Amino acid sequence: MYRRVDVLLEGRDDKRFFDAVIRPILQKRYDDVRTWEYAGASIERRINYLRSIQAMGNADYLFLSDLDTSPCITERKGHLVNSHKGIIEASRTIVVMREIESWYLAGMDDRVCRRLGVRVPRRTDKVTKEQFAGLMPRRFNSAVEFMTEILRCFRIETAKGRNRSFCYLMDKLEARSKKV
Repeated sequence: MYRRVDVLLEGRDDKRFFDAVIRPILQKRYDDVRTWEYAGASIERRINYLRSIQAMGNADYLFLSDLDTSPCITERKGHLVNSHKGIIEASRTIVVMREIESWYLAGMDDRVCRRLGVRVPRRTDKVTKEQFAGLMPRRFNSAVEFMTEILRCFRIETAKGRNRSFCYLMDKLEARSKKV
């Protein structure tokens, strides 16, 4: 049976991370893996996109969002469900603690940190874009270049141990693989 999954992502940094780390995992479980960057889309457009996925019947989806200014994951999920008129299911929503840059840093093991000259906190759950930029070695010309280098040597097991929301996503993907 043909299986498709759509992953709704906020922006380019999320997509870059997804393509390098998550897509290979999903491609083992689904026939078709699609992404959609929703940052510039209206709520109504997002709702219509989700309705089209649900109408297919054989499609699945995940909705990724940063925690942003929400005090906790539960509140952020509730806000997303309410603002999207209940079309988003909380069980299909993954909230990144705090921003996607925290997931990038989480996957750097000690060897990579030494090689790049970066001091990554043991827990990256609260890392912001600004903190990420402050950790970037001067030899990188842009955050994108730094992110690309991190992804070349990203360690999933290290990231699971350093970031709670990344670990949650990996556990969720593992549970889904048993259903697919």
